[in-house]
Amino acid sequence: MIGAEPGITGKMRILTKLIIPLVAVLGLAFTAVSVTSDHQAGAQAAGKTITIKDLKNDPGALNVKVGETVTVKNEDVSPHTVTAKDGAFNVDVQPNGTATLTVSKPGSHPYDCTYHPGQHQPANTSINAS
Repeated sequence: MIGAEPGITGKMRILTKLIIPLVAVLGLAFTAVSVTSDHQAGAQAAGKTITIKDLKNDPGALNVKVGETVTVKNEDVSPHTVTAKDGAFNVDVQPNGTATLTVSKPGSHPYDCTYHPGQHQPANTSINAS
Protein backbone atom coordinates (compact mmCIF):
# COMPACT_ATOMS: atom_id res chain seq x y z
CA MET A 1 0.00 0.00 0.00
CA ILE A 2 1.36 3.40 -0.97
CA GLY A 3 1.78 5.85 1.95
CA ALA A 4 0.96 3.18 4.53
CA GLU A 5 3.16 2.92 7.56
CA PRO A 6 4.83 -0.46 7.98
CA GLY A 7 3.25 -2.67 10.65
CA ILE A 8 -0.04 -0.74 10.89
CA THR A 9 -3.04 -2.78 9.84
CA GLY A 10 -6.43 -1.62 8.66
CA LYS A 11 -7.94 -2.57 12.03
CA MET A 12 -5.36 -0.46 13.85
CA ARG A 13 -6.21 2.56 11.66
CA ILE A 14 -9.92 2.13 12.44
CA LEU A 15 -9.21 1.85 16.18
CA THR A 16 -7.00 4.94 16.03
CA LYS A 17 -9.76 6.89 14.26
CA LEU A 18 -12.21 5.85 17.00
CA ILE A 19 -9.93 6.31 20.00
CA ILE A 20 -8.69 9.85 19.21
CA PRO A 21 -12.19 11.43 19.23
CA LEU A 22 -13.11 9.38 22.31
CA VAL A 23 -10.09 10.68 24.22
CA ALA A 24 -10.96 14.22 23.16
CA VAL A 25 -14.56 13.86 24.36
CA LEU A 26 -13.45 12.38 27.69
CA GLY A 27 -10.95 15.19 28.13
CA LEU A 28 -13.70 17.77 27.63
CA ALA A 29 -15.99 15.90 30.04
CA PHE A 30 -13.34 15.88 32.79
CA THR A 31 -12.66 19.57 32.19
CA ALA A 32 -16.38 20.34 32.58
CA VAL A 33 -16.54 18.38 35.84
CA SER A 34 -13.50 20.22 37.15
CA VAL A 35 -14.94 23.64 36.28
CA THR A 36 -18.26 22.74 37.94
CA SER A 37 -16.51 21.60 41.12
CA ASP A 38 -14.39 24.76 41.30
CA HIS A 39 -17.49 26.90 40.74
CA GLN A 40 -19.36 25.13 43.55
CA ALA A 41 -16.38 25.49 45.87
CA GLY A 42 -16.26 29.22 45.09
CA ALA A 43 -19.95 29.59 45.88
CA GLN A 44 -19.48 27.87 49.24
CA ALA A 45 -16.42 29.97 50.06
CA ALA A 46 -18.40 33.15 49.33
CA GLY A 47 -20.81 32.44 52.23
CA LYS A 48 -20.28 33.42 55.85
CA THR A 49 -18.44 30.95 58.08
CA ILE A 50 -17.67 30.67 61.77
CA THR A 51 -14.77 28.35 62.58
CA ILE A 52 -14.40 26.89 66.07
CA LYS A 53 -10.96 25.57 66.99
CA ASP A 54 -9.36 25.19 70.42
CA LEU A 55 -12.44 26.87 71.98
CA LYS A 56 -11.88 29.94 69.79
CA ASN A 57 -14.59 31.32 67.53
CA ASP A 58 -13.37 33.02 64.38
CA PRO A 59 -14.62 35.61 63.73
CA GLY A 60 -15.87 36.75 67.11
CA ALA A 61 -18.42 39.06 65.48
CA LEU A 62 -20.03 38.30 62.15
CA ASN A 63 -22.20 40.63 60.06
CA VAL A 64 -24.88 38.99 57.91
CA LYS A 65 -28.10 39.86 56.13
CA VAL A 66 -31.39 38.58 57.58
CA GLY A 67 -32.09 35.22 55.95
CA GLU A 68 -28.44 34.59 55.09
CA THR A 69 -27.05 31.14 55.83
CA VAL A 70 -24.00 30.83 58.07
CA THR A 71 -21.81 27.72 58.03
CA VAL A 72 -20.30 26.68 61.35
CA LYS A 73 -17.16 24.53 61.14
CA ASN A 74 -16.08 22.71 64.28
CA GLU A 75 -12.39 21.81 64.05
CA ASP A 76 -12.28 20.55 67.65
CA VAL A 77 -12.57 16.99 68.95
CA SER A 78 -15.55 17.88 71.17
CA PRO A 79 -19.03 19.02 70.12
CA HIS A 80 -20.05 22.67 70.27
CA THR A 81 -23.18 24.73 69.81
CA VAL A 82 -23.77 28.19 68.46
CA THR A 83 -26.74 29.21 70.56
CA ALA A 84 -28.11 32.74 70.51
CA LYS A 85 -28.78 34.09 73.98
CA ASP A 86 -32.05 35.59 72.66
CA GLY A 87 -33.16 32.30 71.04
CA ALA A 88 -32.74 33.55 67.46
CA PHE A 89 -30.75 30.44 66.44
CA ASN A 90 -29.29 27.26 67.88
CA VAL A 91 -27.12 24.75 66.06
CA ASP A 92 -25.25 21.70 67.37
CA VAL A 93 -21.95 20.99 65.59
CA GLN A 94 -20.34 17.59 66.02
CA PRO A 95 -16.54 17.18 66.37
CA ASN A 96 -14.77 17.91 63.07
CA GLY A 97 -18.17 18.58 61.52
CA THR A 98 -20.14 21.39 59.97
CA ALA A 99 -23.65 22.73 60.40
CA THR A 100 -25.58 25.69 59.07
CA LEU A 101 -27.86 28.24 60.64
CA THR A 102 -30.02 31.01 59.28
CA VAL A 103 -30.56 34.30 61.08
CA SER A 104 -34.20 35.30 60.63
CA LYS A 105 -34.37 38.32 62.96
CA PRO A 106 -32.49 41.61 62.54
CA GLY A 107 -30.28 42.89 65.34
CA SER A 108 -27.26 41.85 67.34
CA HIS A 109 -27.44 38.24 68.56
CA PRO A 110 -24.79 37.37 71.19
CA TYR A 111 -24.21 33.62 71.33
CA ASP A 112 -22.41 31.01 73.39
CA CYS A 113 -21.76 27.27 73.41
CA THR A 114 -24.16 25.41 75.68
CA TYR A 115 -21.57 22.66 76.23
CA HIS A 116 -18.86 25.14 77.27
CA PRO A 117 -20.61 28.31 78.51
CA GLY A 118 -18.24 31.21 78.99
CA GLN A 119 -15.19 29.16 77.93
CA HIS A 120 -14.92 30.21 74.27
CA GLN A 121 -12.77 33.10 73.09
CA PRO A 122 -13.45 35.85 72.41
CA ALA A 123 -15.74 36.11 75.42
CA ASN A 124 -18.26 38.27 73.54
CA THR A 125 -19.34 36.61 70.32
CA SER A 126 -22.24 37.76 68.16
CA ILE A 127 -23.92 37.52 64.81
CA ASN A 128 -25.23 40.91 63.69
CA ALA A 129 -28.05 40.76 61.15
CA SER A 130 -29.41 43.65 59.13
